[in-house]
Amino acid sequence: MSAAPSVTTLEDEVAHLDAKLAVLRPAQTSARDYALKYLCAAMSTMCASGVTNPFDVIKVRQQLRTQLPGQSANAFWAVGAQMVRAEGPRALTHGFAASMMREFTYSGMRLGTYEFFKDTLNSASNGALTREGVALKVLAATCSSSIGSFIANPTDVVKVRMQAHYPQGRPYHHTAHAFASVFREGAATGVPFGGVRALWRGAEATTARGVILSISQIASYDQVKQSLKAHGVMREGLPLHITASLFAGLCCSVMSSPVDVVKVRLMTDKNRELKGVFHGVRTILVNEGPMAFYKGFSMCWARLGTHTIVSFLIFEELRKLVGIAPV
Repeated sequence: MSAAPSVTTLEDEVAHLDAKLAVLRPAQTSARDYALKYLCAAMSTMCASGVTNPFDVIKVRQQLRTQLPGQSANAFWAVGAQMVRAEGPRALTHGFAASMMREFTYSGMRLGTYEFFKDTLNSASNGALTREGVALKVLAATCSSSIGSFIANPTDVVKVRMQAHYPQGRPYHHTAHAFASVFREGAATGVPFGGVRALWRGAEATTARGVILSISQIASYDQVKQSLKAHGVMREGLPLHITASLFAGLCCSVMSSPVDVVKVRLMTDKNRELKGVFHGVRTILVNEGPMAFYKGFSMCWARLGTHTIVSFLIFEELRKLVGIAPV
């Protein structure tokens, strides 16, 4: 009769200790584990990008429109329907190959090396940056996303170019042709390293977006998971992964949309009408108003929210498959 309460108490104690150990687990991780984390991150985000590519195309088309905010013609269903009617269903797959290349480098880096930077910064600070603290997560997300965003900028430029609308017909035959065209376009300006500069056009906005996105997505996912487990609200498993990823998807959509709009405008600005990030922000603000920075937000949320959920669910399952602890 007296055994039942002690069993229940023991289970509660084990669950509580498990949550604490998950938060305070040691940082010793092998190079093999870091490599596996990168591959798991790249594979999961590539799957997510494949699912959300149609949303991404519609979002880019919305962000490139310059009519006044609130006009129904810019609604995602109107843009999507117009695309299918005018260009066929395959228009929703534009930029797919470049998107896969981008995910492997950019998202693989920002998500796959996040824990490497967490471990490194925690060790370098002799524990001053605690694993349960927000500061460590923010700094780790900043480091991983800054590097990944800059390296992957050319794939982002080509992806956006291939997803944009061209009334006179698409100028790019395939992904390799788009890379070459952008390079030649920059080289033709006569500016030193013009071709390389063209491929890295908008890198400032890309990096800023990557940092904001990663802090609001990866760090928030990590923090929500940690808090729910530490307070005994939820245990490690699918329901916890879904809950944390839903919160992270909304958070990163709200935070990254303005920078994303500026980034897309810069990357598709063939005539160099925008002189840089700050000039782009000012031009959009003056000509279209502050709400222009949230053009395509519904598609941004649909894409990023779905992308976040799919990415983290697959990421966690792949980690389990290869024997790596959850995030």
